[in-house]
Amino acid sequence: MNFEEAKEKAVKYLVLALRTELEVRNKLKKINVEDDVINDVIEYLKEIGYIDDSKYVDSYLRQSINIPKYSLYEIKMKLIQKGIDKNLVHKKIEEFNGKEYERLLIEKLLNGKLKNMEPLKQKAYLYRRGFNNVNQEEY
Repeated sequence: MNFEEAKEKAVKYLVLALRTELEVRNKLKKINVEDDVINDVIEYLKEIGYIDDSKYVDSYLRQSINIPKYSLYEIKMKLIQKGIDKNLVHKKIEEFNGKEYERLLIEKLLNGKLKNMEPLKQKAYLYRRGFNNVNQEEY
């Protein structure tokens, strides 16, 4: 597959939703595009702003705030699994003041799913989910 065809496939893939560089790279590999063509397409898409992992992280964090479901640790791991540079993820998470977000999420869990659990089991569950500073007296 030549550059123009691969570029067209990648753009169609990106029209549906924001994607990371790794996701686009994997999509192109899946349809048997050669590595050097993939690299050229990725560079082109970065130049025109269609692939921007920094914007992807910002968007992912905004979505996570609107639908509180994952701890900041879980969010961090999901972003890293999507191929985003660890340093970028750590920087963006630090910029995002997540204490209030995590407090609300812990409250939601304690008043919902964990309501009838023993306090020690609640605490263990929250630690497993990546909440480091779990002090139930605060909630």
